[in-house]
Amino acid sequence: VALPPGLELLMADVCGGSESPSMARKILDWKRSKRRTGFMDDYYWKDLKRVNAKIARLLTTTFKEQTFLDGLERDGPVILSTRTAEQWKKPMPSSWHEFEGSSWDVALKLLDLRMSILEARQNLKGMGNAASVPVEPDEQSLLANETMKLPGVVAAGVPGAGGYDALFVVYVEGPRTNDGSSDHVRDSICSLWKRISEENSATTVCPLSVRASGIDSGLRASDV
Repeated sequence: VALPPGLELLMADVCGGSESPSMARKILDWKRSKRRTGFMDDYYWKDLKRVNAKIARLLTTTFKEQTFLDGLERDGPVILSTRTAEQWKKPMPSSWHEFEGSSWDVALKLLDLRMSILEARQNLKGMGNAASVPVEPDEQSLLANETMKLPGVVAAGVPGAGGYDALFVVYVEGPRTNDGSSDHVRDSICSLWKRISEENSATTVCPLSVRASGIDSGLRASDV
């Protein structure tokens, strides 16, 4: 699964660390135990599987449609990257939503991805709370939610098995900065993380120098 050109994936290392194998083992033990007692028909697992399939479908089908790609290339840097996701929901000039692939159309599809990732996060956090495992700790929820308030940010969350040690962000690429090695949205994300790190000595957030973008480009290194 790859992101289309115009969307970026940024990863961060968060000082703290978690033992992912141990956490995953505790979750699986909890699942087996609760299944034997009929825990809500595996609600978290089934709902997470459903929403993950929807996320994959958006990335592999909807986001590969040419009208979406053209709209994101045309309006992503100058319109969508300069507005928050909350602003994407508000009425736009009529010319923005008169055709498939318009700014409004692209924004609605990005909001669909945003809500799906939020739903996945809710299931993971609920599962973790039920199993007494910090899959998405409150500190990470706060960091992800603050990041999601920034212009251009589609969604943020905790990758992999969860815990305290990492964060991911999917965002709309903004106008290029730093001789093309960064962009306005990425700069604003890094500025937020720097401020949070300075205000809270217990939280140190470091953007990683590897990010993913484009249908064919995969991972690439960049200066931080």
